[in-house]
Amino acid sequence: MNNAIAYLLYLSASLFVVIWVGKILHRNGKLFLESNCPDKQLADNTNNILYICYCLVNGGFAFYSLNACETLKSIDQIIAFVGEELGALLITLSIMHYLNMLIVPKIISLFANTTNTITNQLETTSNTKTTKP
Repeated sequence: MNNAIAYLLYLSASLFVVIWVGKILHRNGKLFLESNCPDKQLADNTNNILYICYCLVNGGFAFYSLNACETLKSIDQIIAFVGEELGALLITLSIMHYLNMLIVPKIISLFANTTNTITNQLETTSNTKTTKP
């Protein structure tokens, strides 16, 4: 019975945190991505994909961490379990967030440069066809 209480407390708190933090990151991340990406549509799509991946990875991590739980016999053990697991989840969230802030702008600039190169090649090809007699 104690494990069921701990599971409910932990899953409720962890899924609330994952969704709440995810919405904040999604809202503010849009501004961050738009400032680093010349293409607004690419920034919006990247932001949506990051939000979905964020929720799936961290929600999965929350459920997977239940596997580490032994039989809990007291309220102290329940509190310790919930605190340790939520702490691990929050550390994981923060690490993923900072890694995304470092990596995603580089990926966006790579795709933006690739898109510009393709667009320039298409324009050059069309200009060459129209200037030939």
